[in-house]
Amino acid sequence: MANLSVACIGLGRMGAGIAANIQKHGFPLTVSNRTFDKTKPFVAAGAIAVRTPREAAAAAEIVITNLMDDASVLEAVTGENGILAGMRPNAIHIGTTTISPNLSTRLAALHAAHGSHYIAGPVAGRPDAAAAGKLFTFLAGAPEAIERSRAVINAYADRIIPMGEDPAVANSMKLAGNFMVASIIELIGQVYVFAEKRGVDPAVITGMFKQFMPATSEYVDRISSRNFGNAGFTLDGGLKDVTLILAAAGEVNAPLPYASIIRDKCLAAQARGMSQLDWSALTEISRLNAGQE
Repeated sequence: MANLSVACIGLGRMGAGIAANIQKHGFPLTVSNRTFDKTKPFVAAGAIAVRTPREAAAAAEIVITNLMDDASVLEAVTGENGILAGMRPNAIHIGTTTISPNLSTRLAALHAAHGSHYIAGPVAGRPDAAAAGKLFTFLAGAPEAIERSRAVINAYADRIIPMGEDPAVANSMKLAGNFMVASIIELIGQVYVFAEKRGVDPAVITGMFKQFMPATSEYVDRISSRNFGNAGFTLDGGLKDVTLILAAAGEVNAPLPYASIIRDKCLAAQARGMSQLDWSALTEISRLNAGQE
């Protein structure tokens, strides 16, 4: 399977890690990115760089996109220079971006009409996990297409969670996971605000979180020290995902009041210039609301 040709479109902090691991596993690689200079390290290691998604898709049996949002994914897929314009019959598109369930359904229909396959494969993990090939992914699509792609997926994800054949379900699951993390971040922030205002030693709170919720360690450290630089996931990205969660919940009449609170705090943090900080910076709004500087 190592001779499967792969195209990676989108070489941001997550996409670059995905592409690098695919290349390390020996798959012939074509890369494309809006900022063309980001293709240079991959070309130096033997990849081919092209300017458009259409050219990338024409060169590959499997196309992987890691982009920002619904709009960027749809633009990359459709149009004169989009993936569908160049994609081979029976080729496979794996979408790793966090997008709306509705768009995932639409992409599956577009590919089916084209004679190609769409796999929803949103990934979870931070850029260091992407670089290490230790992402986990929620996968949904035709079983045959998933099986054909498995060796490529294994190159960048060490945990695969099957979600059936409906692509919208995989994207719904990713949104559920992001909602859970965002809610935990908000909880951590509120606990610190209360403890700080009541004179509790923050180190004791930090120790408590790390004992009972060890997976939150990075966010606990960021929030306790108010160090939100070198973002693993930006506030802008977090707001995008929370907005998707609220829209998807509204479609099925599922009220999520906590998500609304988080969205509003993200908006307030944006207004204070925190857009490119780590998304855990949303907890600063709790501190500001409590009169802390």
